[in-house]
Order: sequence, then structure tokens, then C-alpha cells
Amino acid sequence: MKVKVDDGGFRFEREPMELERFNALCRLARDAIAGAVFLGAVYMMGAWALAALVAVGVYKLARESFK
Repeated sequence: MKVKVDDGGFRFEREPMELERFNALCRLARDAIAGAVFLGAVYMMGAWALAALVAVGVYKLARESFK
């Protein structure tokens, strides 16, 4: 979006973003949020507790897939 200031006020010109660029920006935002959540979890619980939590999750997934 382009914003131009004239004597009469503001004028907006909107050019749509390409779909590939939009998807790339969404992936970057998703990865940044996921990384921050992961680092926060490691900071709060410690690496060993997080590894145990992941191991329990993998175990439960494997157990459900073999039923």
C-alpha cells in the first residue's frame, strides 16, 4: 500500500501483493512465532523436561498409530 500526502489530504494507492510473496511472509511469521514459543518453553522448563515432553508425545502418537 502506498500512502501519498497531497495538499488536499491523504491518498491511498493499493497494489495487491503477489501470492508467492504473501505465502513467504506468512511462513516467516509462523516460523518466528514457533521459534519464540520453543525458546520460551526451553527457558521455562529446561532442555531435559522439554525432551521428556517430546518423548511422551512421540510415544502417544506411535501407540495410537498401531491400534
